[in-house]
Amino acid sequence: MFDFDVSQSQLEETAVAAAIAVGGFLLAWLVAKLSRVVIHAFTKTTETEIDDVLANALRGPVVAFVALQGLFIALRTLSYLDQHTNTIQRTWVALALMIVVIAVRRVVLELVDWLSTRPGVSELPGFDARSMPFVRRILNVLVLSVGTLLVMDAVGISISPLLAGLGLGGFAVALALQPLLSNIFASSYVITDASIAVGDYVEVAGGPTGVVEDIGWRATRIRTFDNNISMVPNAAVADSIITNYDSADARADARVDCGIAYEEDLERVEAIVLDEVSKLLELDYVDAARTPLFRYSQFADSNVNFFVKMRAVTWGDSFLLKHELMKCIHRRLTAEGVVINYPARRLMLASEDVEGFERLGSALRNGGTNS
Repeated sequence: MFDFDVSQSQLEETAVAAAIAVGGFLLAWLVAKLSRVVIHAFTKTTETEIDDVLANALRGPVVAFVALQGLFIALRTLSYLDQHTNTIQRTWVALALMIVVIAVRRVVLELVDWLSTRPGVSELPGFDARSMPFVRRILNVLVLSVGTLLVMDAVGISISPLLAGLGLGGFAVALALQPLLSNIFASSYVITDASIAVGDYVEVAGGPTGVVEDIGWRATRIRTFDNNISMVPNAAVADSIITNYDSADARADARVDCGIAYEEDLERVEAIVLDEVSKLLELDYVDAARTPLFRYSQFADSNVNFFVKMRAVTWGDSFLLKHELMKCIHRRLTAEGVVINYPARRLMLASEDVEGFERLGSALRNGGTNS
């Protein structure tokens, strides 16, 4: 326990220590102010941005270390704390290590962010900018884990039993967290395989369809057409059949199926439909380089079926294009008098069946009595 009965000399030592501590904080404040000017003057003469990244990452930890050093020197000047020198030393080392860990973490993360946005880096062999978020998370956890162990060792907590226990305990933890770990490893597969990325419009077989908003540790967040967020476990994403509409070409086809009566002239109907849908090529969301496609597809029960396909600039535009296709086809066929039948059935009756209907009609006309 600390002895709070202080003498005049101890009060003087305390005043001197307080002045040193305040001076340390003032020096840290001065370093924070001057560092911006010095860093700007130094980095503006260089062509690369890496020095700006490193300077911005290290400025905060350096200021914190200056303030900590001033406080440590102030405490070491107090003679009545000599019996606690070891504790003060350990605390200073632990706090200094924490600042170093924070500095290393900031430098690593800033370098990863800088590298992921560097023009031309994405063309390097084996590099995929879409894997950077996962790499960033891994490095963040790694730096913090190593730093925590170093700080624990600095304050006198033995980490050897902890490291030894990780061997046995890690196996039990791995079994208990098997679903979570499978999703974590699946996220690495999804990102490094570059099958999907944030911003892609995807369709998961048996699952949601929408825009990928984030690929996290456990799940992938997909915003659906109804503006809802669906959380799909990464293991399910890795094992499912996924259609990525933005992987190579953002353009997508809009298809409309229709049918006409058997009595219509098929050549005339084809010419009418192609003439009408070709007018949509003037729309800005339609790929004018792709001519409309008309094909008869089936002799159905009530109609001769056909389909029309046009290509939209994006997958989202294909819904609007299909909407316009249906309207213009229906409007033009109606104006031309082309019949689109309702579902119908033609019944073929044997002669004895016809006689039975005649007897039934006669009985109904006679008041329900049989002749």
